[in-house]
Amino acid sequence: MTARIHAHDADGAAVARDGRLRTTVHVRGGVGATRVDLEELQAIDVLLEGVVREAGYLESALDAARRALALDAGWAPAEAASAESAVDEAVHGARGVRRLGEEAFALLMSVRYARILYEEAELAARTQLAAPSWWGFLRVLLSPQAAVGAVADRLTLVGRIPGLEPSGPAGVLVDGLAELVNLAHGDDDLPPDGLALDVAVRELGEQGQYLLPWALLSGPFTYDGRRIDPDGLMAAQRLLVPVVLTFHRLTGRGPAHTRELTIAVSPPRLVAPSRDVAAVVDSLRTVHQDHGAEPGTVEVRRTDHPDGRRTWTVLLPSTQAMVPGGSNPVDNLTNGETYSGLVSDVEIAAARAMTLAGIAPGEAVAVVGFSQGGLVAMRLAADPVVRARFDIRAVVTAGSPVAHLPTPHGTEVLHLEHLEDPFIGLDGTTNPASPERTTVSRSLATGTTGEVRFEVPPGESHSVVEYGRTAALALAAGEPSVVHASQRLAEITGGAGARVTATAYTVERG
Repeated sequence: MTARIHAHDADGAAVARDGRLRTTVHVRGGVGATRVDLEELQAIDVLLEGVVREAGYLESALDAARRALALDAGWAPAEAASAESAVDEAVHGARGVRRLGEEAFALLMSVRYARILYEEAELAARTQLAAPSWWGFLRVLLSPQAAVGAVADRLTLVGRIPGLEPSGPAGVLVDGLAELVNLAHGDDDLPPDGLALDVAVRELGEQGQYLLPWALLSGPFTYDGRRIDPDGLMAAQRLLVPVVLTFHRLTGRGPAHTRELTIAVSPPRLVAPSRDVAAVVDSLRTVHQDHGAEPGTVEVRRTDHPDGRRTWTVLLPSTQAMVPGGSNPVDNLTNGETYSGLVSDVEIAAARAMTLAGIAPGEAVAVVGFSQGGLVAMRLAADPVVRARFDIRAVVTAGSPVAHLPTPHGTEVLHLEHLEDPFIGLDGTTNPASPERTTVSRSLATGTTGEVRFEVPPGESHSVVEYGRTAALALAAGEPSVVHASQRLAEITGGAGARVTATAYTVERG
């Protein structure tokens, strides 16, 4: 596990004495690994909490002094006015106690979030996958209320998912309960939503997997051409797999439905080369409907380099259709299939688009995805059939719950996550840290604004535009792992003198 923790100013960055640009990004894994001392982070947390507390005491004392001066102002008006001005400066000035308290609190929350993040990473690294057992099945069967209580207890950590307006009596009740949770825990003691949901989803999987007696299965099985090993699945996957298989059976959207996919090819167009990871993430906007893309569109970009090489970039969009099984395969059925380890229509469509584009064996490919697109990118890069045909050397995901997915062999992987993004917590664990797999985490609540904002709406925390900014901040910080991954990516996406041709492929279910 690795980390980089930096201070910030009101503009989101500051230059330190060593010349590196400081931002509040945390980096795990990759080639620039450093160790994190969690005990030291805890000690810093305690010290900063003391500074915040003492600053509050001092501000209260100064406020009391100001009130006393107001009472005595009649005896010596000039001296009292001068003293009141000095007290005001001590409280409200640029170096006053209020500014000190606010900055100490912002730094406290940044350190606290970092500690929680790395504690979760350490827990994930130490935790071994437990195979389903008859004892677990019987425990849930005989005491379902205990299972529900365990999940509800973890859900109390998710006290604030802002931007979700309650509707109807049930919605208002849930929103009211969430506010009570906030009051009970205190905003500064609640983990950010992405990490809180990791804990809740992990518990939901642990309890919910026993809705099906997995222990009855004697070993792995094959479904839709993909080998499923129950012992190798995360608990949350064991909960979701039977749901997806049941949906296939009830709707007919099972393995046979892949023959009904149609792909419309748009005329190619010239685009600017994406010279670093921030530009690559920013290019994902071209496959989203709010930027003019047709529903169900994936994009393949061919880069012709000055030295004659050809390389390729595949851009995959986020979820577009909430109702599963409709004509647009970029939907929640694909989410369920990809999360569970099953083949999805978007994965098949992306592979077909790569074939139609004319990618030759041995030509380097980068696959980049936002949200659902990141899930599909990881599955595509790890699929042995796809790997036998295409040389996928880099994967970039933004806002994608992919920690439970295996690292594709021989592929450089870079993940971008916001701690307040609820979608990154749906995998129930944190990304593994290895030389091939780098994770950049950023808190929108404690970094880049100069003030603490506990309520960050999903429209901001789960935004491809904001993820592009996160990539730029991580690059500006000079983090070795990020710089290395960005340079490797740029070798594929194109640099000076490269000519890039983009072709959109619009996929539709029959």
